Amino acid sequence: MNFLAEAADFVYAPVIEAFEAANPDIDVRYQQVPFEDLNAAIESRVGQGDSSIDVFAVDTPRVPAFASRGYLPDEEANRERIVAAVPNPVDQEQVSWQGKIHSFPMWTSTQLLFYNRDLLAKAGIAEPTPSSPDDRLTWEELLDLAKKAQEGGAEWGFTFQQVDRYYQLQALFESAGAGPGLTGEGLLTPDLTNEGWVKVATWYRDLYEAGISPRGVSPNQTNDLFINGQAAFFYGGPWTFGRFEEAEGLNYGVTYVPYFEGGKPVTPTGSWALSVNPHAANAEAAYKFVEFATLTAEGAYKTTESNPLPPVNAEAYEKWRAQVAALTPKVGPAIDIITHELQNTAVGRPRTVGYVAFETVMNRVFSDLRNGSDVQSTLQSAQDQLASQLARIR
Repeated sequence: MNFLAEAADFVYAPVIEAFEAANPDIDVRYQQVPFEDLNAAIESRVGQGDSSIDVFAVDTPRVPAFASRGYLPDEEANRERIVAAVPNPVDQEQVSWQGKIHSFPMWTSTQLLFYNRDLLAKAGIAEPTPSSPDDRLTWEELLDLAKKAQEGGAEWGFTFQQVDRYYQLQALFESAGAGPGLTGEGLLTPDLTNEGWVKVATWYRDLYEAGISPRGVSPNQTNDLFINGQAAFFYGGPWTFGRFEEAEGLNYGVTYVPYFEGGKPVTPTGSWALSVNPHAANAEAAYKFVEFATLTAEGAYKTTESNPLPPVNAEAYEKWRAQVAALTPKVGPAIDIITHELQNTAVGRPRTVGYVAFETVMNRVFSDLRNGSDVQSTLQSAQDQLASQLARIR
């Protein structure tokens, strides 16, 4: 049985090993492709009827586009079992399109603000430990602290983990009240040139112009900036706990993510699901694996063992919750922050058949802004390009 996904081999190794032990007649062959190439691989292979892929990972905002093109099977026959294992309606919605379930939900996500205690102490900065979510930092306050940390010796004041990716940056615009960048019927009309988008895009560009955040690094490199003590503040997801806890000498804490003054706290959410290829050559084995990895507590927890994203399987989540709660004495109330954000500030990516095209353009926009492109002309160019592309999708 062949399994295609974007994560490094070690992420899925525990669940594959457990599944093969329980099903010795099934051999799972894992194929990893970079995140940036996964869409193209699914479109070119699954879209062309390739039966050699049996299971593939689906980033949940892509479910509407993939389902509308026939890349995902109708899983309504499995609804009752999926709902029993994953009772949260929000998680069910993430794998649905036009009222039908099309994938098996696996993970959800949120964000935290990580900080290097040693760099802050060196710069004379008090740890940002609010007594409640209402006392979280604003982005304006954070950047003042980031500059001060650099004056105290930090190479970089702050970095996003997923630089240039809409997933992590959408929350900035939503926090400022600028909207997700799409509007209208079916969310197929670009809305990138309003005052809020221009303001926040300028803020993002200026992070790099001012040297607070680094140019020339990819999302695969930003973890190392924090691990190596180069960045004072780091905006990332709980899956980083795995590497951060293994890093020798990394003295860090966590707090709530910032929001824009005058706006509201917003955090990214949504994550990966698993789907069986409608053309799978080994469909029976594929369903056994997908159901083990998402609908059983053992399998669902195993998917997080090396990559601690919150599982959406209710039983697995309780075990995961206890694991993260154990970090509290060392890093602060991470599990309380995660629980609060998932329940109160989480905003998913736009659910539209045009999402794949939209995200592709937006990731280039953020890259151009980070490298110093003019804000208004960059946004206008993206607006024009998307207006043409999305019009063809309607």
